[in-house]
Amino acid sequence: MRKSFTLFLFALGLWGVGQAHAASVCDSTSGNVVTNCGFESGSFSGWSVTGNLQGGIGGNYVGVDNGNPNSGTYEAYFGAQSAYYQSNDQTGAVYGPPTTLSQTVAAQGGQYYEVSFYLDNNGCSVSDGDCPGYHNYFDASFDGVPLTTQFDQTYSGSYDEYVFVVPTTAGGYNSNLLKFDFTNDDDYFYFDDVSVNSLGATPEPASLLLVAPVLGGLWMARKRRKA
Repeated sequence: MRKSFTLFLFALGLWGVGQAHAASVCDSTSGNVVTNCGFESGSFSGWSVTGNLQGGIGGNYVGVDNGNPNSGTYEAYFGAQSAYYQSNDQTGAVYGPPTTLSQTVAAQGGQYYEVSFYLDNNGCSVSDGDCPGYHNYFDASFDGVPLTTQFDQTYSGSYDEYVFVVPTTAGGYNSNLLKFDFTNDDDYFYFDDVSVNSLGATPEPASLLLVAPVLGGLWMARKRRKA
């Protein structure tokens, strides 16, 4: 169900101005180089939002609000629909064009970085079996390295934590670009608590357990947040 904005909610928001905000998990992550990592500014400050901006930023499909944070007070929501769903004859792209969220972070070459974020798919898709005609798409990348690409995720109902370990190139070019793409025909991807922090040129023993299987490559884990 798409968002609706009412005078009551507007008044409630005005009442909340100046009230204390809860801290985001990512703000307490040591060495996190992501600006506005939990969207606690109440906006996309520090981020670039481009591509499919159906309804405009802060409208019915793309924005930041306090409806479903993983932690803290705010989260970002992404529900811009695919060209396929928006077209009258359903001949457009099934998984695009996406909304792109990106930020260039202050990462250094020759380091291992842990990249993590929380994602909640609040919409159904054709993969759910009872949701014909609805598709969704999500991908993530860091420094030009694809982290994950997902099509037609099933309804989640809670946040999943994604964790990756990525090496940057020593003595070479590093874009340091952290990028995410979203489309969701039925409802929203809720997105929160983004972290990028260095594990060092040689990770500590505890972190090495994560990196050892794929030294020089990419390590990834996904786990469901406990209710």
